[in-house]
Amino acid sequence: MVLAGVLVVAVGAGTWWFRPWELLAVPETAVASEPVTAAVELATLTSRVRLNGQLTYGDAAPLPAAAGTITVLPAEGEVIEAGQRVYESDGAPVVLFRGARPFWRELSVDSTDGEDIRQLQQNLTDLGFYTGNVDGAFGWLTRQAVRDWQKSLGREQTGVFSPSSVVVADAPGIRIAQVTAHLGDVGTSPATSTATTLRATAKLTAAQARELVAGTPVTVTLPGGTEIDTTLAAVDAGGQPTGDGEATTSPSATIEFADQEAVAAAGAVAVRVTVADDQEQPATLVVPVTALLATADGGYAVEVYAGGEIVRTPVQLGLVADARAQIIASGTGVDGGTGPVLAEGDLVVLAR
Repeated sequence: MVLAGVLVVAVGAGTWWFRPWELLAVPETAVASEPVTAAVELATLTSRVRLNGQLTYGDAAPLPAAAGTITVLPAEGEVIEAGQRVYESDGAPVVLFRGARPFWRELSVDSTDGEDIRQLQQNLTDLGFYTGNVDGAFGWLTRQAVRDWQKSLGREQTGVFSPSSVVVADAPGIRIAQVTAHLGDVGTSPATSTATTLRATAKLTAAQARELVAGTPVTVTLPGGTEIDTTLAAVDAGGQPTGDGEATTSPSATIEFADQEAVAAAGAVAVRVTVADDQEQPATLVVPVTALLATADGGYAVEVYAGGEIVRTPVQLGLVADARAQIIASGTGVDGGTGPVLAEGDLVVLAR
């Protein structure tokens, strides 16, 4: 028969008393272990807006269709500057010109004066072929400059400028994003192009778009941890039609980089954009956010540890930033609660 109770076992000359209930006892040291705490600090918090951004070369746009048969294509990722070949059509190079408008007519000594002639003259001046006045009048100096330019390209030296001999971009250069044609294609766009420099774009809320302005200082953090201090180049409030039903564009911010070296090494990647509040904030009591406890009435409280006792006290929060919370008021009277008023140096219990 098995007997419950105390089991006595003789071991050598002594006796061992087995008490099963002692196995269930909790050591006194475990009960009395102290909580993890942090001191209430007097500090200044800075409000920061953190945005998710993306490094990009901008939207890709198709190049104009080739006038003839495509005989040489550009390479994806290639950067082409004004005056350089973009591709070849019918065995002749089609080069990049800089300008705000496309050329729409042949230009010769028989052409009436116009802004397109002025744009042609400016490009030929920049390339070192034209030394006359940039006046929009196609005279014999302009004709000779066109002939010299055509000779440098291996084209027939007619002195007549053809719009199909150039691609116009309102920038000093373009970057080939994607080749969209094949050798031998006729009358098709050879490729799409973007800007040559990386920029960051970040989506905004409507409220952020109203508050932020161009020139606001920001810090862009790359995936490797490198931080770049710059400013917002532009803020777009959005609301523009997208062409897809009633959909409209979202608010966004654009950030440009004067020094492309760091961002070029990173490539088109996601980045973090931090906008700091430049307003001076007074020093206030601050606690870690892990000390905050949500209350049933929708408020917050902290547990103050003093003299071996833990006392809960309600708090009213101000700014929350960098994993810390500003305490505006505490103790009796806050949301009808009771408890001690927090002071600098008080210990608050942290959540484990």
